[in-house]
Amino acid sequence: MTKHICILAGSNGKNLALSQAFQAHLESLGHRVSVIDVVGAGLPLYTPATEGKIDAAEVMKPFHQALKAHHYVIIAPAYHGGPPPALVNFLSWASRSAKDWRIHFNSKRAALATYSGGDGSQVLAMMRLQFSFIGMTIIGRSVSVTDRKALDPAVLADVCTQLLA
Repeated sequence: MTKHICILAGSNGKNLALSQAFQAHLESLGHRVSVIDVVGAGLPLYTPATEGKIDAAEVMKPFHQALKAHHYVIIAPAYHGGPPPALVNFLSWASRSAKDWRIHFNSKRAALATYSGGDGSQVLAMMRLQFSFIGMTIIGRSVSVTDRKALDPAVLADVCTQLLA
């Protein structure tokens, strides 16, 4: 069965390139993939005051189809041990765009990955907590790439297999 996978790229540098590696692999398996570059999306900074001036559903309208995905891959670098501000901002707008704040993510499987300066273990742990909190089922294995540790195609393939199981 062909599935739709949404990849959230938490930065537009090496993590976006890692997103494209996931995209290429998943598409080679016959699946439909949407990549959202959350930095390139240029969303306004979420605050309650901003939401009072801008409708969250309108802000998220360009991503409506992508957010209907069966599964997700979330890829982000570590920013002081946590996820980057653009990713958190995207989640904030997504959670405010419908009556059910978990609607886009609840009960969906997700894989986590990072291209970070360190080993990325802290950002992976933080994302595991955050995305579990919003209702996602996070698979056990993740991908961690650094300048000293290249992407292992076998690990990428295994993570994708687990995601699609």
